[in-house]
Amino acid sequence: MNSAILEWANLFVRWFHIIVGIGWIGTSFFFIYLDAHLTAAVSAGKHSAGKIWLIHSGGYYEVEKLKYVPPAKLPELHWYKWEAYLTGLSGITLLFIVYYFGGSGYMVDRSVADLSQPEAVGIGIITLAGGFAVYEAIWRSPLNRLEGLMNLVCFGLLVAIAWGLTHVLSGRAAYMHVGAMMGIIMVANVLFVIQPGQRRMVRANAAGQVPDPTWGNAAKQRSVHNNYMTLPVVFVMISNHYPNTYGRQWNWAILIALFLVGAGVRYFLNTFDRGGKAAPYVLAGAVVGALALALVMSMPMSGGATSDQQVSFSQVDAVIAHRCVQCHSARPTDDMFREAPNGVRFDTKEEITGLLAKIKLMAVETNAMPLGNKTGMTEKERALLGDWIAEGAPLD
Repeated sequence: MNSAILEWANLFVRWFHIIVGIGWIGTSFFFIYLDAHLTAAVSAGKHSAGKIWLIHSGGYYEVEKLKYVPPAKLPELHWYKWEAYLTGLSGITLLFIVYYFGGSGYMVDRSVADLSQPEAVGIGIITLAGGFAVYEAIWRSPLNRLEGLMNLVCFGLLVAIAWGLTHVLSGRAAYMHVGAMMGIIMVANVLFVIQPGQRRMVRANAAGQVPDPTWGNAAKQRSVHNNYMTLPVVFVMISNHYPNTYGRQWNWAILIALFLVGAGVRYFLNTFDRGGKAAPYVLAGAVVGALALALVMSMPMSGGATSDQQVSFSQVDAVIAHRCVQCHSARPTDDMFREAPNGVRFDTKEEITGLLAKIKLMAVETNAMPLGNKTGMTEKERALLGDWIAEGAPLD
């Protein structure tokens, strides 16, 4: 597909995805907050689950949660669903534009696994569909009553999927597919559990019947799942900007660790105001985990010097000419790019020495570049670049 069309499609779909995603996340967090802060009211009826007073926009809001409303008083309802559906649709569209149509460099890293683009796409699609199917099977089974155990099972499966994908796809694509799988599960929770349960509740109210509490309980369970998956999924959305995560050898462990940090922050926000005694300790653990992760990620991947002799610029220039300028040049020859990505060029000595920090991060400290290692940069070549930079990048 024409690269200019893909670029414009990427821009507009990504923009739309962020807009509707903000709407979905905002309403999700708001309703979780409401549920956590409801208090019993003296004047409340037997169907009241509690009230809360809020102040915003120059006025006061009195919000009461009811489990049942008499048919004669059933008001016009405002549903929250399209934010979720549109976020899901735009996210899947973006996945196709960037990873499935955008070129094998985003999906395949032949230093990880020698796959064709169709094979990599097939693995991605199977992961998305299979992850959703397994999650549904677990939480629709009688074992869903063992909520703590099933949460551990799901977490174990998530770890296995992250490990497996990082051993067959590029690190960047592996991250994105783990996040997309979780995003699909979140949207499916709204479509297949939360919304149907709420519709059944409204129909029962309209018929003058008290709704079955199991409908609401199932919806609440899936809402909580979505709430805890939100921050990890948001991280995946921005992870492609941070090669120190997906571009490292233990990228799957980094991904899971960051997921735990996000879940820990979410737990703190959900429980602290309710007097959750463990909340500060969970937050402290998340902060310590994040700092430890940053320390580990700051360690270079390459080993020591490749030889006792000083690395010459001609050696470095030869590596860059063979591995980098296919994309990073005024006239790229790579089939994916018509212009140098992010304006990064290595055509002259000045351009190379002016980008030492980027070279060190993207090709020495991580394996983020070359993209998908299409040009086959070796570990020895990465070490040579690192040695040259460590020596002060001499030009002789």
